[in-house]
Amino acid sequence: MTFNQLGINEAIVQALHENKITEPTDIQLQTIPHILKNKTDLVAVAQTGTGKTAAFCLPILQSIDPKNPNIQALVLVPTRELGQQVAREFFLFSKHIPRVFTECVYGGVPIDDQIARLQRSTHVVVATPGRLLDLLDRNALKLNELKFLVLDEADEMMNMGFKSDIDRILNSCKQGITSLLFTATMPADVTAIIKDYLRADAVEIRINATEFVNQKIEHNYLIYKQGEKLDYLKAFLSARKEQRGILFCKTKTAAKRIAKQLAGFEVTADALHGNLNQEMRDKVMRGLKNNRISLLVATDIAARGIDIKELDYIIHYHLPEKSDQYTHRSGRTARAGKSGVSVCLIKTEDIPDIKQLEADLKISFSEVKVELLNEVKLTHPIGIFLNIGITQGFLKSTLTDFLVEETGISAGDLKNMKVGDSSCYFEVSARYEQQILINLKGYKVAHRNIKPEVVSV
Repeated sequence: MTFNQLGINEAIVQALHENKITEPTDIQLQTIPHILKNKTDLVAVAQTGTGKTAAFCLPILQSIDPKNPNIQALVLVPTRELGQQVAREFFLFSKHIPRVFTECVYGGVPIDDQIARLQRSTHVVVATPGRLLDLLDRNALKLNELKFLVLDEADEMMNMGFKSDIDRILNSCKQGITSLLFTATMPADVTAIIKDYLRADAVEIRINATEFVNQKIEHNYLIYKQGEKLDYLKAFLSARKEQRGILFCKTKTAAKRIAKQLAGFEVTADALHGNLNQEMRDKVMRGLKNNRISLLVATDIAARGIDIKELDYIIHYHLPEKSDQYTHRSGRTARAGKSGVSVCLIKTEDIPDIKQLEADLKISFSEVKVELLNEVKLTHPIGIFLNIGITQGFLKSTLTDFLVEETGISAGDLKNMKVGDSSCYFEVSARYEQQILINLKGYKVAHRNIKPEVVSV
């Protein structure tokens, strides 16, 4: 079956071919004809990476009236990154059709610039819920001529606490529009949205109806010994120096610390967490997409909505609390027909949790083993002098806190610490030398550039 046979016109098919998209995916085969021919609502249960964006983008583009300058389609997304990706696909696939204009609006940037752009002809708006409500409250956009409403990654929006925002938005839309809801899982909040706002005759489509998890993902677990978790992680990563992946952990403190612990390692890592402003978040994402970094260390909340193509592996540094959380994490690899690896770092006593994931998700895990790297043997101590001290506001306790926060080492690894007026000294294992030096490179305290000096002990 071709896109032409599904009903997509030649102008859009030409744009698809230019982007090396020639065969429809399963979700596209099922949703495109429905959206083109029917006015009934649609619920599609499918993993990210299955081609769902094009599944709604293509028929919506074909249904837009370019002569009508008003908003005819609204796509709600959980995050800025996903919004930008969706808007980009509308732009790419509309290249050869009459001028159809898409705007992406989201928080974290000045709203006035977005309001100014919305004064022009705008046929499609891709929006995060909070920013859309801000714009509606300011009467900066109108939805009175809306034809299509898309809830993309609906379960993610519910997980992020957007339920009340979604309720307000859906209540503000006129009757008779076509609502399209896409989700990877069906938590209670998503079921409530379907019941309260979609038509009773809404059609449901499920891709891999009997299983949520992509079958091209290899599910593994790696058992580490107490106190050597980072060493096992490094050994796993060392075999994947040419690959890219995401490491998931529970807290933003852990994400920041793990990224710092990997400083100087052969796999370049950076952290994505809630303390980053939008500029820094964009910088981290550009680094991953441009291959400046190969490992993104992230919390579940920070990584929601992120879509990065061709990720080779997912690491669960901390096990997810729920099965659907594992689905969302691991689903970021093995996209667009490719294969991928999802590995959980666990202790022996965590094996029952792995068995529970197998039962809940109807998947099988295999144990993988690694050989620890030689760097573990660097146990001799070194001394480090820093040109900061009491004059810069440091005592032993605050210096310890500073080093733990900024270099990722543990307080217990710091030995024989001494703090003078404008200098300090401490000893650590030689294995931490590069980690400390790289994390402190370019760091400035009280208008003073920190200049570490390493000495033998």
